[in-house]
Amino acid sequence: MAVKKPTKVNPASTDQAASAPPDAMHTATHEAAHSATRFRILKQAQCPTISGKSDLTYNIACDPQKSLYLRVASNSGGGFFSQEWVALKDIQKALSAGSPISAIRLMPLFRGQSVNTPGFLLAVLAAEKLIRPMPGKQRVHELVQNADFQARMEKLIAANANLPDDAAGTKPKLPPKPKAVKADLSKRKPGRKPTTKTA
Repeated sequence: MAVKKPTKVNPASTDQAASAPPDAMHTATHEAAHSATRFRILKQAQCPTISGKSDLTYNIACDPQKSLYLRVASNSGGGFFSQEWVALKDIQKALSAGSPISAIRLMPLFRGQSVNTPGFLLAVLAAEKLIRPMPGKQRVHELVQNADFQARMEKLIAANANLPDDAAGTKPKLPPKPKAVKADLSKRKPGRKPTTKTA
């Protein structure tokens, strides 16, 4: 089933309640795959991809221990991506090696093999001002120490924010299939009839 095209999110309401080896990095992230039903979605918002060719809808959630997780929920364009929840602490560990930061740094965080997902997560981190583009470079970023992000999330946790999971049971939108090319019969040689194969 195709993902519904994301609707615009009111900026005033988005904060309201309405390179390490993989095994060393994502214990919390992989455990999250089996406990997503226990998450509370604190925030849903939209942001452009790094290329600006499409818009993403993303979620930020917390578990019962108040640890934070991020997820790309949908993409207005075509292409495969993963809707896996990724632990913020695993993201921070991946980014701790310092700048420059590119999508390649985030690839070990995902079990899925789509090359789109790390780049989409990079766009989400930029939207939340956890990273920013390096001067003169669009796809390479540097880490930002953003205490405001943590404060906003703690406020939503304290307010018992619990948004509905609109991405539950959906699948990423696929690119359209190429149209079949019809044969040009006008170029067929005169007197030659089409042949058919029979069993």
